[in-house]
Amino acid sequence: MKYFLVGGFGLLVLVLVSKVFVVLGLINLETFSSEARIKQTKVEQINEKKLQTIGKQTYEVFCSSCHGMDGKGNNGKAHNHTKRIAKKTVLDIIKNGSNNFKTIYPSGMPSGLVNEMEAQEVATYVANGMKTKKPKAWSVCASCHDESGEGILYVAPNIKYYSDELVLTVLKNGKKGVIGTMPDSFADKLSEIQIKALANYIRSIQK
Repeated sequence: MKYFLVGGFGLLVLVLVSKVFVVLGLINLETFSSEARIKQTKVEQINEKKLQTIGKQTYEVFCSSCHGMDGKGNNGKAHNHTKRIAKKTVLDIIKNGSNNFKTIYPSGMPSGLVNEMEAQEVATYVANGMKTKKPKAWSVCASCHDESGEGILYVAPNIKYYSDELVLTVLKNGKKGVIGTMPDSFADKLSEIQIKALANYIRSIQK
């Protein structure tokens, strides 16, 4: 009986100690999780910086010969990447329509959706980065490009900034516009990370 009581007491102590260790283990696990989240955030910050570096290097090798090292388009010979879209480009697309981006936006854009005066107002608004008062005719554009101008996937591209999807489809499909024609041979030359980095870098130089 004596040994039974001692053994039972010892078992009880063991269970209690185990529970304490479990609790302590949970506390340590929470601490570790918090530290892991902090480390992960730092890694993401480093990756973003590396993405910028890869994007800049990719741009200088593959894009600068036409668009210039500064991205400003070599005095109108190519698109100026420090702006999302020029007024003359918007006017040309409104007048003639566009079907450049077949991979992600297969339906294209029809021509003549607004009249000449409305086209001028919309083109000025878009070319100024959509930072001014919206013209009434913008509602026609917003039905496809969204009220924000950030586009709707598989419907119409982002005309506010250079999204990953936009850069990818230009590299895949090329682009024919009022300035000239960009070939469609770049996507096969670049890795997925280079394309993502390139989009990231072009966004960074957009004013």
